[in-house]
Amino acid sequence: MTTNKNNNKSMFLYTALIFVVAILLIVLSIFGQTNLQKSQPEVEQTLEPSKQLGNSISEKAAVLSEENMVLLEENKSLKSENEKLKEQSKNVDLLMSANGYMSMNNKEKAAEQLAKVNAELLTEDQKILYNQIKEFVK
Repeated sequence: MTTNKNNNKSMFLYTALIFVVAILLIVLSIFGQTNLQKSQPEVEQTLEPSKQLGNSISEKAAVLSEENMVLLEENKSLKSENEKLKEQSKNVDLLMSANGYMSMNNKEKAAEQLAKVNAELLTEDQKILYNQIKEFVK
């Protein structure tokens, strides 16, 4: 019978020890959770998060779509301006070539280059040179 009382005492001690450890773990977890909440920044929630996310995505998509349309229009105008500048550059090159042949007294080559020039695209100063070369070629 003595062994039974000793076994009961040791079982009681183990149970008490487990109970004390469980209480300590609960207290530590409560303090840890309180500390964790204090260290987190506060977040304002005026609407439900899903509604906020949905609105912001659709608003951003609308803004991006508008910006995209503007950029496409700009791209079209820049492409046409680029083509016009290429044509003007080609005209200037032809005019300068004709001027070079005029300075060398080569009427045939000057006339050949002058025929390729688009007179409608020339500036006022370029038209003066164009007319001088035209008079030379006659």
